[in-house]
Order: sequence, then C-alpha cells, then structure tokens
Amino acid sequence: MTKEDNRRYLILKDSNIYKGLLILALPLMLNNFIRTIHDLVDMYFVKSIPGHATEAVNSIAVTFPVLFTFISLGMGLGIAGTALISQFVGSNQRDDARCYATNLFVIAVVVGIVLNIVMYFGSPYVMYWMGNDGFTLEKSSNYLQIRSFELTLLFIFFAFTAIKQSDGDTVTPVVYGVSTIIINIILTPIMILEDINIFGLSFSGLGYGVEGAAYATLIAHLIVMPFVLYQLFFSKTGLTISFKFHKFRRKISKQIMRTALPASSGQALTAIGFIIMTTIIISYGVDTLAAFSIGNRIASLILHPVMAIGGVVAAYIGQNIGNLNVERAKETFKKAMILSLVIMTVLSIIVMFLREPLAMIFLEESEAIDLTVKYMFYLIIGLPLMAIFQTFIGTFNGTGHTKFTFAIGVTRLWILRIPLILIFKYFTDMGSSGIWTAMLISNFIIAFVGYGMYKTLDFKPRIELRDN
Repeated sequence: MTKEDNRRYLILKDSNIYKGLLILALPLMLNNFIRTIHDLVDMYFVKSIPGHATEAVNSIAVTFPVLFTFISLGMGLGIAGTALISQFVGSNQRDDARCYATNLFVIAVVVGIVLNIVMYFGSPYVMYWMGNDGFTLEKSSNYLQIRSFELTLLFIFFAFTAIKQSDGDTVTPVVYGVSTIIINIILTPIMILEDINIFGLSFSGLGYGVEGAAYATLIAHLIVMPFVLYQLFFSKTGLTISFKFHKFRRKISKQIMRTALPASSGQALTAIGFIIMTTIIISYGVDTLAAFSIGNRIASLILHPVMAIGGVVAAYIGQNIGNLNVERAKETFKKAMILSLVIMTVLSIIVMFLREPLAMIFLEESEAIDLTVKYMFYLIIGLPLMAIFQTFIGTFNGTGHTKFTFAIGVTRLWILRIPLILIFKYFTDMGSSGIWTAMLISNFIIAFVGYGMYKTLDFKPRIELRDN
C-alpha cells in the first residue's frame, strides 16, 4: 500500500483507534514541544538585556494576545480547511479536495496581506491602550510591527498544515514547522545579544534586543517558505493544490469562510479577552505579569500534547464523517477524551513538583518567582480540565460545527473568566490569587458546558457527497 492508503486505512478502518490517534498526534506533539522551547528561549535571552530583565520579558509577553488576535483568522481558515477537505478525502473525492485546498490557499494569502497592513499601523496604539509605557511600550510596539510581516507566511503555513492533516499527513507540516523553529532558535541569541556566551563559547551578536527576537522569527519563516510552497504545488505524494483550480469560486470560498468565521471569531474574541486580562494583570505590577507569562509558557509544555490530539481528532472525525462512518467518529471522540485525560494527569503530577526550579530558570526577582510558583499550582490543577476542553474543540471542528467552537471559547472567557476576575479584583482582597482562582473555576464549569453542546451534535457531512 502507498502512504496515502496506509493513512486512509489507519483513520477509517484500523480497529485500534488509540494507536491511530497517537501515531498521527506524535509529530504534532514534537512540533508543539519544540515551539514552546522556542518561546522559552526567547524569554531566556531577552531577560539578559542589561538593566531591563523583567521589562524585556514583559515586552514580548504583552504582545501575545494582540498577535494571537490577528493570527486567529488564519487559524480559523485552517480549521475550516481541515473540516471540509478531510470530508472530501474520506469520501474519496480527491478533485473536490484539491479545489477546496487551492481556494483555501488563495484566501489565506489575501487575508494575510490585509492583516499585515492593519497590524503594522495599529500596534503602537493597541500597546498604549493596554497600559504599557516607557521601555515596554516602545519595544512591544516595535516587536509587533516586525512580526506583522510574518502574517502572510503564517497564514500560508496554516493552509498547508490543514491540507496535509486533512489527508492524514501530520509528519510533513511538522518537518517544516520544526525546521523553522530550529532556525529561529539558532538566530535568536545572535539577533538579541551583543555578547553571547553559550557552552563556554563567546562570540559577538547583532544586539538588536527585543526586536531581535522578532527578526529571528521572521527570517526563519522566510527561509523555510519556498520549501512549503514547493510541497503545496509540486509534491509527488499526498494532496496538493493546482493552478487549474486557482479561479475564484464564490460558492467554495463562501463555504470556507462560513465555516471559518465562527472559529476565527471565537479565537479573536478569546485573544481580545486575553488583552483585557493582560491589562488587568498589568495593574497588579510587573512581577504578577511575569508570573502569568512564564507560568503559561511552562504549562504549555504539558498542554501541547492534548492540543495535538485535539488537532488530530478534527481530521480523524472529518474523514470518518465523509466516509459515512458515524459510529467510528463518535468512538474516536470517546477514546481521544480518555487518552488526553490520562496524558494530562500524569504530566501535571510531574510538573507540580518542578514549579520552583523551572521558574528560576527564567526569573531572577524572588517575588516574581514566588508568584509564578503559586500561579502554577492553580494552573496545573486545572490542566486535566483543559484536556476535556481541547477534545471538545477538536470534535466540534471535525464535525464542521465551528459555531460550537465559537460558543465554548466565548463562554469560557467572556461569560465566566473575565467577570469572575473583575469580581475578585473589586469585591475581595484576594489580590492576584483572584486571577488564578477565576481561571480554575472557568475551566471547571466549561467542561460541563462542552458536554452539553456535544450531546446536541449531529455527525452529518458538511459537503456534497457523490458516488465514486
């Protein structure tokens, strides 16, 4: 059998669904792990900027929700692509899958260019509105403006990942994703620092400071992008896009955008909610913001495996729906939930005992370290709940019910978390503990909300099926 046949059998027929989920998720887990290592490397080197350790860390940390707001539309397009293209692949309608893939690519390029312009000119105003000033305002604005040129490249990569994952290929996107991250990690100290000392070796860097972290990321994407484009158009195996499908097709584009819009809107509103949360956290001081930023980065090391499983679940369920195998799609949800919970619980227990030494790697101030250790206690207790949340997200996306993806994300943040944070801030004397408590409560309640949404799901195709 060819690789495509093997992947098709694994997703549609292999009796061991656990094995299939792990085989397809492991490359994504590796990619997510290395991506998180990259984020931590950024934090590690920018803290070495003389006289501005905590401010430099915060200059990158405060940009995350803003950057994520812009990236969210690209992520939504990827979700829509996976939901629709995987169903065509499952029903063996390859030409339709290629047509949708090509239209997805074109939309990604156009939207990426538009958002590049908006983000470049809007970043300084947003950073100021969030309450940043001085060093943090200047550096965070510069950081975002540089990374705005990365958006089109990222959107193309989201489309590439969706196309390949829809076909059951989780390895190829990871190869290029990991290559980008490794190049980025190599460039990061060179771009950030003037004098570099690593493993006893000393040499000179370019010394661009916080902006250097942004340049390193942009350059890494530029280096890898030609190889991604070659794979999209000329790969000898798997699903590719074709110039014969490049003409604008209103019906297809409308369906992609209609499926993408709820997921994108949910992601964007989540990111805007995190901007508001970050603004509130800033009011508690730089140490609390540092604790929040570093705690999240460390926790993401163990969160990414279940996010990878959630991503695989979307393609797994989508192909089985396209193949009219509803019972297998439902069984995939159940087994993915069990697998995610087991992995997350085991990893949470391990990291619970390593909170302080991990925090000390990235922070120097004792108060910031103490706050990080305290925050991570609340965060890690709730991480198994995030396994549940991510499995629901993957299932909603795989069935094409992205309106549920929107609803569960907005409910968790806007209806539960932010109001609770404000209540604890203004009506209690809990201090920063109110933030961590609100996050834990919102994750607990949303697990039940997600289950209620799941019970209303239908597992019907969102595409027009034809006899082959």
